[in-house]
Amino acid sequence: MSRRKANRTHPSAANPSALRRVLHWRLPMLVAALCLVVFRAQDLRQMLMLGLPLVVATFAVHSFAPRRLDLWLSAGWLTFADATLIGLILFGVPGVPPAAIAGFFIVVAAAVLLAESTRTILVSAAILMALLAIASMAGLTTPGWPLVDLLFIPGLAMAAVGFSSIAACMTGHEQAIRSARHETDELWALLRIHDAIGSSLDASQVMRQIVKQVGDLVQTDSCSILVTDEKLRKASVVASKGHPDVDMLELDLQNYPEILHALETREPVVVDDVETHPLVESVRDVLLAKGYRSLLVLPLVFGREILGTLFLRGRGERPFTQEELHFCRVAAGASANALKNALLFEEVKEQGQRHADTSEKLRRVLDGTPDMIVAADEVGRVTEFNRGAERLTGKVVEAVLFRPLADVFGGEANLFESSNSESEGAPRDVTLKRPDGETVQLSLVSAALTDAAGEPVGTVWIGRDVTRLRRVENSLVQSERLSSLGEVVAGVAHELNNPLTSVIGYGRFAHNASADSDQRQDLERMVDSAERCKKIVQNLLSFSRQHNAEKQNGDLNECVEKVIEIKSYHLRSSQINFKLELDRSIPRTRFDFHQLEQVVLNMINNAEHAVAGIKQDGGRIVIETGVVGDEIFVAIDDNGYGVPDAVRDRIFDPFFTTKDVGQGTGLGLSVSFGIVQEHGGRIDLEWEGRSGSRFVVYLPIVAATATDESEEGTSPMASEKSLAGVHVLLAEDDEDVREVFSRMLEEDGAQVTSARDGEEAWSHIQDKEDKYDLIVADLRMPGMSGKELYERVGEEYPQLIRRFVFATGDLARDETTAFLEGLPNGILHKPLEAETVRRVLGQVVAAV
Repeated sequence: MSRRKANRTHPSAANPSALRRVLHWRLPMLVAALCLVVFRAQDLRQMLMLGLPLVVATFAVHSFAPRRLDLWLSAGWLTFADATLIGLILFGVPGVPPAAIAGFFIVVAAAVLLAESTRTILVSAAILMALLAIASMAGLTTPGWPLVDLLFIPGLAMAAVGFSSIAACMTGHEQAIRSARHETDELWALLRIHDAIGSSLDASQVMRQIVKQVGDLVQTDSCSILVTDEKLRKASVVASKGHPDVDMLELDLQNYPEILHALETREPVVVDDVETHPLVESVRDVLLAKGYRSLLVLPLVFGREILGTLFLRGRGERPFTQEELHFCRVAAGASANALKNALLFEEVKEQGQRHADTSEKLRRVLDGTPDMIVAADEVGRVTEFNRGAERLTGKVVEAVLFRPLADVFGGEANLFESSNSESEGAPRDVTLKRPDGETVQLSLVSAALTDAAGEPVGTVWIGRDVTRLRRVENSLVQSERLSSLGEVVAGVAHELNNPLTSVIGYGRFAHNASADSDQRQDLERMVDSAERCKKIVQNLLSFSRQHNAEKQNGDLNECVEKVIEIKSYHLRSSQINFKLELDRSIPRTRFDFHQLEQVVLNMINNAEHAVAGIKQDGGRIVIETGVVGDEIFVAIDDNGYGVPDAVRDRIFDPFFTTKDVGQGTGLGLSVSFGIVQEHGGRIDLEWEGRSGSRFVVYLPIVAATATDESEEGTSPMASEKSLAGVHVLLAEDDEDVREVFSRMLEEDGAQVTSARDGEEAWSHIQDKEDKYDLIVADLRMPGMSGKELYERVGEEYPQLIRRFVFATGDLARDETTAFLEGLPNGILHKPLEAETVRRVLGQVVAAV
């Protein structure tokens, strides 16, 4: 603005030579006019009236001051005033020929129009000569005063030079004003461009403002900014004045040689006329068809990077001035800076959005994982706490973030703080206690958090809930232990069954035959001890048995009440208080009634033993049933001495017991564990760390089948028949067992034929196939086994198949149970008891 004002008030600064000419030629012109007045005035009065204004105009020095001249010249008042003043004198002085007057005004007009002294003088001289010639021929000259007449010509010449100087100064002044105005417009345009760059990071908005300012100032029909790719093959229009609908239009630079040349040379390309410029020869027809005649391309360069071009096109032939080129260069530089900043901003914005998207994805992953993820900074303040951590710890993230670990986890914070570089990445099991009192087992791993420079900034812990997994693992370990021990136990139990049969059998025979009371008492004690051994063997067999339970739809409460009927008298007599808390709404489920009876009985027996020594207030046992989720349970709670932590992991091991020697075999919980596991349930020891213990048996709720409903309420027991007169073929490889077995049968009136193995029994059958009412065979015998004998009889004498009864002490083997479970025949379990033998054989005889 200051520059514009300076040009308006000081035209001399723009054209000092023109001003000097005005000062030099205006004074002689006025003096010549004054001389005309002096020589032609008729009297003093006329001389004063005409000469005084000339004297004032000639000698008023202040009229020639630059500031005054600037004001008069800028408005054209000086030309008008001098021409009017001299014209009035020419009209007022008598005797001035009309040719002189006409010549004067012609000279003024020529000076104003031509604004150049030499041409003005030449044109004025030619016009004056023509006027003088015409005037002389017409007789218009006035006789007399020849000297004055001769002065008309130089006077008019001085007027021509003076007025041409004034006109030239006015022209220069106007050019200076236009130049100053153009510069001002450039400055305003650049100011708007910089304002747009500073006020917005929207590349499209900034580029649109730039092309508008450049297009308006340079006055082209089209102004666009293009962004090029790295290989300079493609370009995209980001903003365009004159074609706003082509924003983001993609261009193939092979069709724009002028743009490609500017990008390759990094120099402006100026095409004043499309028809003559060789650079656009290949696309000349296209440009002319679109009406473009002039082009200007300036590369947008930022450092060593080419970003694009500023592209101007005009429909008329025109040269681009140096001022326009300079302005466009400045605008191109600003555009390059703005474009780079906008591109960098967009890149940062996109990168920030990517980081935000990544953070959101990570947040969803963190919150979606069931694992606990906790992070803390280098001073131990919590910085990350996902939903898995909320679920496992029972704490909410709002109450945890940015608090020290010690405040969040209390005494358990050492579980996190104890991590070090040596243990990093190695999982370790820890136990956390929730606010509700529940404990959670976690597999915890840790890792150091570092910044970009590798400096530690914190630690992250990942904890996986392994409570159920550890329980399953313990069950699997227990099952493996039981399985391996079961194989050993099965063999031992089988080998004990035969001698126990002999001991019990012969002992009863001797007891019944003896008349000596002392001897009978000794024999009774011997048989009782053998019976005790028999129970031990039965427990061993139950422990090692792998066959499926005979499950039916039943009521767990009924099973518990059945056991209580057996134990209630004994518990009361031992002064043990027991209480039933049975949930009558629990659903029925499928289980083996007799096996579950055994489980409940074993646990009640253990509880009874645990509270037996309590004197004060007496022992207490509470039996509870209920529902938890999709499981039903029976819990036995006692106030005994509890289970020490040291033996907790061994309580389900076979033969492990805390009872005194002779008071337990250590098989009760082992057998119970196997039975419950076979039912798809589990046994848990709860309430550790308190007096007493609480064992809970969980069973899955299984809906009743059609078979269960049809069989419910029926009894599988068949009627029995006496063995008197029944002919029995007995196949047994153990001589003592064979002898005892035969005597049992003979005492009941049966006729017995004995065989040492399957081959001998087969020979008897072949000899007298229809003679035997019953065929009793041991499954395991040397040579032909009982199974092989059964299969051969089935092939040769199928009518005898239903007369078979199997005796075995080896039900622990899978092949044994698999064979017997599919047969309709009776089964005798060793060691044999007379009552069992009589009942089973009587049922078979009745069914045949």
